[in-house]
Amino acid sequence: MKNRLPIIVALVAIIGSVVAIRVYIKRVQQQAEDKLRGPKILVARRDIAAGKEIDGSMIQESERPASLIPAQALTKKDAALIMGQKTRFKIKANQPILASDFERERTGGFESVIPPGERAFTVSLSSGVPGGLIQPSDHVDILATFALPDTSKAVADKKTPSWRDRSDMVNIVLLQNVTVLAVGNTFMLDSSGGAGSDQITIAVTLPEAQLLMFAAQHGELGAVLRKHDDMATLSRQELPRVTFTELESLIGNLDTQRKDRIIEIQKGGEVEHVRVGAE
Repeated sequence: MKNRLPIIVALVAIIGSVVAIRVYIKRVQQQAEDKLRGPKILVARRDIAAGKEIDGSMIQESERPASLIPAQALTKKDAALIMGQKTRFKIKANQPILASDFERERTGGFESVIPPGERAFTVSLSSGVPGGLIQPSDHVDILATFALPDTSKAVADKKTPSWRDRSDMVNIVLLQNVTVLAVGNTFMLDSSGGAGSDQITIAVTLPEAQLLMFAAQHGELGAVLRKHDDMATLSRQELPRVTFTELESLIGNLDTQRKDRIIEIQKGGEVEHVRVGAE
């Protein structure tokens, strides 16, 4: 019996370790699942071609983290409203169904395209993507460049400091993943006006409109265009504050990040993902 005691103790220890590992794995899996949970929205059950009339077999509900849900995402209560509506462009499988995805007849004016709880705000773009390459319902990020005003000079000259008084430039990301409502005077894809305009009207909250107005008055704005199904946003800690002082170190960091990345290449009707820069 004494000879068996160490074996029994060892078996008990092994069993305890196995149980502990299983509990840990289950907890990690549960945490990962919790991160994916959120409100239920309507998504495409399969790829839906442009110009198709929606029926119930094309859509389904899916849980998404609240931070990744677009402002115009539809829910189950909206399903009846889109039955029989034609899609304006292709909707990929598992992609959120948006109010702006449909060619519904508009009974109102421009205000009818503004999402509930948001406002329309027009910005003039001085850099980034030209307005002619942006279409209504696209999603963009808004950047701003400022020159920090020289307050000491303003006091001496007894004038309000101007953003052009100094060359201490700074560039920041103001807003991410905002919906384009109009380009120029165009707010429908089949409209003939607005091509080539560098003015875009976007859907924002009232505080965001204040931020944009201040930025437009004291700096210059630019927009970068997103893919239609790219809804991810970065935290403020991941977004650099670009200045002349920090420029060299930022370039080095970006070079490192681009050494190993995956790009998407369109070949005919197929999309191929290729890893580049890997050693």
